[in-house]
Amino acid sequence: MKSPAVKKSPELQIALLENHPEFFAQVAYWHHQECERQGLKSTLALRQQRLVLHVKENAIPKTLIILQNGELVGCVSLVNYTYRSSERMPKVSSDSPVWLSNLFVVEQYRQQGIGMVLIDAAKNYARDLGLGELWLSATDYTDYYQKRGWEIVRLTRLGGRQVNVMRISV
Repeated sequence: MKSPAVKKSPELQIALLENHPEFFAQVAYWHHQECERQGLKSTLALRQQRLVLHVKENAIPKTLIILQNGELVGCVSLVNYTYRSSERMPKVSSDSPVWLSNLFVVEQYRQQGIGMVLIDAAKNYARDLGLGELWLSATDYTDYYQKRGWEIVRLTRLGGRQVNVMRISV
């Protein structure tokens, strides 16, 4: 699969993390921070170990980064994992749903549409793989995703917190 080289403006570029190993440590740190913010068990070493899977020659898991004038300003990941719960999940279009995860934009670059550019790039990547939908879990940012077309399909608990399980067609 070719690398998404979508440019939204002359200074904004989407790329695969695997093509920019110089940003690996920073992305792993962001992932670790987000896990801790959500109350999930995390260590930086664990985030680095898991992120290594994102830079191998497989379609999923995959991390996309966004650069502005060559500076790393955000990332988003696509992952496969089973969502364990005593409740039944709504019907999904595949046996192994793909989840949008670890959306992050550096604070000084927020409120500029960069998060949406990352989400769109992830949706395009998923569509190129032949996927029909993406999933995510959200707590604090449910409204953000709903305004962008994601629908809540159920509530569950993750890391001791109630989360909204959401999906969108790609």
